[in-house]
Amino acid sequence: MSFTMIKQSILLITALISFHACSGQSTSSYEDKNSDEVMAISETNDVIMIDVRTPGEVANGYLKGTDHFFDISASDFADNIKKLDRDKTYVLICHSGSRSKNAARFMLKEGFTDVINMSGGMRMVRNVDYVTR
Repeated sequence: MSFTMIKQSILLITALISFHACSGQSTSSYEDKNSDEVMAISETNDVIMIDVRTPGEVANGYLKGTDHFFDISASDFADNIKKLDRDKTYVLICHSGSRSKNAARFMLKEGFTDVINMSGGMRMVRNVDYVTR
């Protein structure tokens, strides 16, 4: 076997290993869905919606069907998340989508596999029928 063929074989094996490793990571990421998509899946699927905003923000309105209000900046946030069933589907909600992304990443690190971030957060909710005040 020539040096070039050995080099090409090593590159191919490396590429296959990298591809396999990346394909296995699909369960370690969350999905982004907008408020319309979140409301649609909440009506047809068994999802648990978690608002991670502060109590003051929640007082201004929250998404209908929200199951839990776990302020991500509160000292008991991690404990509250760790008590949840890891086999359920979770939708995370905040004001702009940033804190809910952080919460989604935390949940994935804790072994949750079906996590959805509401992209754009509450500020992007255009349908007032989705909001409870």
